[in-house]
Amino acid sequence: MSLFQVIESISISTPASVSTPARQKRPASRWYKLMLLVCLAATVSACGGNKKKGGIDEDLAQQQLQELYDKGKTALEKGNYGFAIDFYRALEANYPYGELTEQAKLDMMFAFDKTNQVEKAVEAADNFIKLYPTHKNVDYAYYMKGVASFEKKAGRIDKFIKGGNTLRDPKPLRDSQNAFEELIKRYPDSTYTKDAEQRIVFIRNALAERELYVAQFYFENETYVATVNRCKTIIYKYETSPAVEGALVLMEKAYIEMGLDELASSTRTVLNQNFPQNKQAPYKKKKGFFARINPF
Repeated sequence: MSLFQVIESISISTPASVSTPARQKRPASRWYKLMLLVCLAATVSACGGNKKKGGIDEDLAQQQLQELYDKGKTALEKGNYGFAIDFYRALEANYPYGELTEQAKLDMMFAFDKTNQVEKAVEAADNFIKLYPTHKNVDYAYYMKGVASFEKKAGRIDKFIKGGNTLRDPKPLRDSQNAFEELIKRYPDSTYTKDAEQRIVFIRNALAERELYVAQFYFENETYVATVNRCKTIIYKYETSPAVEGALVLMEKAYIEMGLDELASSTRTVLNQNFPQNKQAPYKKKKGFFARINPF
């Protein structure tokens, strides 16, 4: 039944107690029907128009979202990391939810790292882990957090410390190691696990080398107990590191300087058993001050 048929089927009646002349009833009925027809037609037209407008807006928004992401991805693949970050930020600001937004957040971690904005990369990774702990690609966030922490540059103070990168602040390395270990623990079958394991080996060796440098500093300043303690840390905590050989050599020297010949001999035995290629001559105790100035 059409709209006009509906209108024509409407009958208007008045209470029986009211007597309405026939000549007055006809115009009122026609006027009422006309007004009702106009109202219904306007309502239907408005509803149809809103639906159409809403669909257009949604399609346009989706088109703009995809366009922003595609531009960011293209810039990222071409190595234009700054432009990629700008596109991804615009996408994130205008469309805070959705799969493309989540992927843009992951891509931004890589772009931040490539532009040496490692602090922002770490922050972006932490935020993603908190917002999407069960995301299918959250393992990448753990990986990028480790990579960015690993690549943190030396601070201003580190540049003036003797020893260079060997004595750099170990906190970034430890943060990186923790992130990689968390990745391996949570996602042992992740695509990034193998690379994370290799990076952990490098980090452990770097930390062991730093401990050895500090132990050498203690030895040169005749702080022999502290030297032995540092060497023990290397041997027990970083047992697979190349620095273990140097730690055993230095520990033997410290024991000799303290007059602990038996411990020095035991240390030499362990050194020969584990590093038979070591041909370093046995260490001789330093001469005292008066012995050094006595020519005879």
